[in-house]
Amino acid sequence: MQTTAGRPKDLEKRKHILEAAKKLFLKLGYHGSSMNQIAKEAGVTKLTVYNHFQDKETLFCCAIEATCEASIDARPLRLNVQSDFYAHFFQACELALTVISLPEAIKLEHLLLELAAEKNPLALQFYNSSHQRMCAVWQDFFQQAGTLKFIQADDIEKQINLILSLLLGVRHHEVLLGIRQIPTEDEKQQIIAESIDLFMLKYKPN
Repeated sequence: MQTTAGRPKDLEKRKHILEAAKKLFLKLGYHGSSMNQIAKEAGVTKLTVYNHFQDKETLFCCAIEATCEASIDARPLRLNVQSDFYAHFFQACELALTVISLPEAIKLEHLLLELAAEKNPLALQFYNSSHQRMCAVWQDFFQQAGTLKFIQADDIEKQINLILSLLLGVRHHEVLLGIRQIPTEDEKQQIIAESIDLFMLKYKPN
């Protein structure tokens, strides 16, 4: 990705451009946002935008990565033999459900569907920046849990798919379609508790 390096002033402009791009891409979609609009929103010239980002695709990828980094705390959850596994598992589920339920995350999902529907190659880059970033957190967590015998060892991808299916279910599709509200905090707590209980029915250590 081509960006200009150097002076604090340039870095400040780059920050404004990214903020403007994030706002417009989430509000108007990929095709609905132009470099002219982004430049105007950022308070810079279109030439300045191109000096920092070589094209719209590059700017889009950088903006989405920045949005995901701001939303997802990808620091691994560390376990040891003395850990309260249930508490750590609950914390991991809270992180996932909270991030997925953010208004920005819902808009990102809509944007991903827009790109996927037209078979745009940007959809894969988008997926790697958002969904795969969250999966990396889960992969590390279940790897530790299996090694420490908190759960039965199994294919980690299967374990990730199971916990996310339990946490989201049909409910999340309805949220994306706008026919159901995002879960309240009390509802999230209940969803997480029930999801962990069902997960542990399959993976409780012998």
